[in-house]
Amino acid sequence: MSGHGQEENRQVNEALRSNLTKDMLEEVEETFQAACDPSGILSASRLPLALKALGMSIHHVEDSKMYNDGVDLDKFIEIVLICMKHPNWAANEMNEVFSIIDKDKSGNIDPQELRRIFARLGENLMETEVADQVREFDIDGDYEMAVAEFYKMIGSTRGSDFVFEDNLH
Repeated sequence: MSGHGQEENRQVNEALRSNLTKDMLEEVEETFQAACDPSGILSASRLPLALKALGMSIHHVEDSKMYNDGVDLDKFIEIVLICMKHPNWAANEMNEVFSIIDKDKSGNIDPQELRRIFARLGENLMETEVADQVREFDIDGDYEMAVAEFYKMIGSTRGSDFVFEDNLH
């Protein structure tokens, strides 16, 4: 490969990696390293297992047959990004985040749980601010957030600024 081609390939690889948080990239790289062969290639037969370890499915990739010869780390990252765009993956991730926040497993996020999560994210809100947040997205008026209400919050302009990372556990 020419010097120009290598530079272009490096830029593409950096662009792919920039779409993932540092923690996500580490998890993807660790998963790849655990599943690939010694030459650094993830075989087509192990690709579905590696994706499953990340909560994804090869079925989220339209033309998965093009990976029959296996993939390197950069191609694996590209596949992961394709899977992340699939609506089922996003819904599964949102449900997982919801269940992490719903500490008492009631099926709803109450104001105390919401306040705790905001505090974990560095936002120390007063009770009145949390109450306002709940009221803004509470569709049924029960002063708690069901899954649909949580989706509404996350999908809102204000809600989309929230970053839910692994530090929620």
